[in-house]
Amino acid sequence: MKPSALRIERLLAKVEAELACSARPRRYYFYFDEVAEAEAQGLPYILAPRVLSRREWIERYSPRVPDGRGPALDPG
Repeated sequence: MKPSALRIERLLAKVEAELACSARPRRYYFYFDEVAEAEAQGLPYILAPRVLSRREWIERYSPRVPDGRGPALDPG
């Protein structure tokens, strides 16, 4: 049984209405050092924290050794 053109149009209108209701504006996320590029392109953006490498994380968050030379790095 072939669907009629009217039925196809109604289904298409229903799908378009559902898509229009659920559509959210697209946002891009950038790191802090990429803000100028995002603004130059006129993109809507949010900022995301940059993922630190293991060494960067240790340097930033590890307690310092008593003599003050730097973070207490484990040998592994």
